[in-house]
Amino acid sequence: MTGTTSLKPGVWQKLDVVARGLVPAFSVFILLLINLLPVSLPLLSTASPALPLMAIFYWSVNRPDLLTGLTAFMLGLMQDLLTGLPLGVSSLVLLLVQAGSASQGRFFHNKPFIVMWWGFAFVAIPALLIQWFLSSALIGAFLPIRATLISYVLTATLFPLVAWALARAQNSLLRHV
Repeated sequence: MTGTTSLKPGVWQKLDVVARGLVPAFSVFILLLINLLPVSLPLLSTASPALPLMAIFYWSVNRPDLLTGLTAFMLGLMQDLLTGLPLGVSSLVLLLVQAGSASQGRFFHNKPFIVMWWGFAFVAIPALLIQWFLSSALIGAFLPIRATLISYVLTATLFPLVAWALARAQNSLLRHV
């Protein structure tokens, strides 16, 4: 009987590690769902902050081992399917952000938060422009650039709030992973 009781903690510990390892992908998915909520502000009817982009950047810089390129790609496919964007656009953008940000994680390590914020603001510009351009090209007409610009301002402005929430999750759930 002692053999079976010693086996259970090992299984539960492994499941705990797996569950904690899924926190980054799950947080991106939750932010994607939040992005789908209808917003009834006049200027924001066609624009919203790129919440999943924020999370992809954050986790790629801080825990690239837990948010791989494949995960970013799959979350991008989900985003395209749920938002109606041409299939593959968000996948490419999130994959590019993941790869670029993960490779620069050392640069952001032990720097003040403002450095990460500026880094994100710098990364978000081409990411949103690529998304706008590819979406426009794939539907055969230029989408209104104003919505992309408003989205950028919202995204860059709200990044500290989202990063704070993700940092709390990282500190409380991923200490031992």
